Amino acid sequence: MNKLTAYWFNPVAAARLLGCSLLVAACSTGAPAAPAAESAAATQPAAPEAAAVLDAPAAGGGGTVFLIIPEEPNTLNYYASDAAIVRQVADATSMTGLDIVDEKGEFVPVLAAELPTEANGGLSADHLSVTWKLLPGLKWSDGEPITADDIKFTWEVLSNSSAGALSGTGGVDLIAAVETPDELTAVVKYSSPYAGYLAQFAYGLLPRHATGKPEEMASWAWNRKPVGAGPFMVTEWASGESITLERNPNYYQAGKPQLDKLIFRIVPEPAAQLALMMQGDAQVQLWPGVDDVAEYAKIVGNKAKEVLVPGVWNMAIDFNLSKPFDKDPSATVPHPILGDLRVRQAIAHAIDYDTLVKNVLRNTVKPSTNPFAYGWYQCDLPRAYLFDVAKANQLLDEAGWVAGADGIRVAKGAQHAEDGTRLSLELQGYTNFEPLQRTEEFIVENLKAVGVEARIQNYDFSIIFGSYEDNSPRMIGDFDLLIFDRSLSVEPQGDIEDTYFSTNIPSADRPAGGNSRRWINAAADTAVKEAGATFDLSARKAAYCKLGDLVTKDVAQIFTYVFQDGYGFANNLTGYTVSTWGSMVWDVQNWSYSK
Repeated sequence: MNKLTAYWFNPVAAARLLGCSLLVAACSTGAPAAPAAESAAATQPAAPEAAAVLDAPAAGGGGTVFLIIPEEPNTLNYYASDAAIVRQVADATSMTGLDIVDEKGEFVPVLAAELPTEANGGLSADHLSVTWKLLPGLKWSDGEPITADDIKFTWEVLSNSSAGALSGTGGVDLIAAVETPDELTAVVKYSSPYAGYLAQFAYGLLPRHATGKPEEMASWAWNRKPVGAGPFMVTEWASGESITLERNPNYYQAGKPQLDKLIFRIVPEPAAQLALMMQGDAQVQLWPGVDDVAEYAKIVGNKAKEVLVPGVWNMAIDFNLSKPFDKDPSATVPHPILGDLRVRQAIAHAIDYDTLVKNVLRNTVKPSTNPFAYGWYQCDLPRAYLFDVAKANQLLDEAGWVAGADGIRVAKGAQHAEDGTRLSLELQGYTNFEPLQRTEEFIVENLKAVGVEARIQNYDFSIIFGSYEDNSPRMIGDFDLLIFDRSLSVEPQGDIEDTYFSTNIPSADRPAGGNSRRWINAAADTAVKEAGATFDLSARKAAYCKLGDLVTKDVAQIFTYVFQDGYGFANNLTGYTVSTWGSMVWDVQNWSYSK
């Protein structure tokens, strides 16, 4: 997943838009609280400062709230996409599951009556059986009852390789069966213990009666108009313009939601977004990009405020270790340039990380060195290859890359490249995100200084994060360097398995595989397995840190910095809690609005 928006804008341009046609057009989730094992609870670290709680909601309220999103989601089925923008809408309708990670970074029950633990008998002593019990009387938004069979169906879909699930599949392959002794009870049987079991049904249940065949998930009509258990339900989707959600009359919390309607306006242009907030024509702005509360207040006046929380979006460069454009998505043939570890090390040495953070990103981000940059699993690893131009040049010389006539190196005795091959790489990213563009341009200059040519090629979000079947370059292996920001949840095991297991390289047989770097490392596989095989948080963290060390030293990725998250909220909107671990609408059932 990645965080997409345009972070930097021109306030003057925004002000000018207040009366223009563009404005008219624009206006048309710390650690588990109830861990699986008693020993885990004893070693549980405190959650980071992850939330800013604002005014409690006024009684009643109602009304319509307009929310600004910078890009249109391609689906509201969380499992069918790995795009962060999906959750910003889907959390209000289709992503209400058995439990959720709250603003403290703790799992709390939602549709489940309680979190299954050893203490309450929900988790068996051998950790091979988990019993989930639903609250009685639950209904889908269409009025049909929510039953244990829907839990079973969700597993049937996610475990079906033909369904093409891209998210929420962690540990699904370890589930041997789901038994439903009655309508409110689902017993999940595992072939081996899975420490991340609390997260497996946290991202929404799928209704058997309202969806379709598991293998046809990608084409379900449900994906754009889901029958869900959330506080709102989709009533209209005007492609490219807006998505309208209305109150779910069957929501499980009595008297909620307090609002009548949500309208998500799709507004890519930062200036247009600001104009809507300044005029009061929108009440919520996703990721405004002004990482200074006072500055935001100057721009929008007394109409809105910005709330900042520690973020989870970790910017990194992914290296493709296999040969691109050979119609072979496997890692059989090494990348002619990046297949040599010395070249990857040289690239890592060539980047001036301090200047990137302090000057290019204006100290609005914090440095990151590895995948585990926050949460209970945070690994404080030193940067494996510090900024050192001399060392970068030395490594490239040793690797058989000599200076060319124009300063860009060419191969002469290189490990995998033919003599005369230019040391030229394409740096892919996604469009409409100015901080990324600035980061890319800075990295290009850094690499040029050591004789490496990097060519920026930014694609639309749907291409970069598209599917294997859609020939996304990332999935079929047709790229050199890919830079984007990604996140981990409070329970990271599923994402880590998908991203780093050597067996998860995308292919026709495994189209949803997440190891797009084509990185094969037996020690990394062992570390991932170790993290998933124990319920002891300290042991899991040690395994994750071992993995992080391997990732950085083998330069499968270069991690650079982590964003903080910000949201703009109208001053007459109350009752919200901004969470590091949730989307902007994760608690929308509590919101209240008064004109």
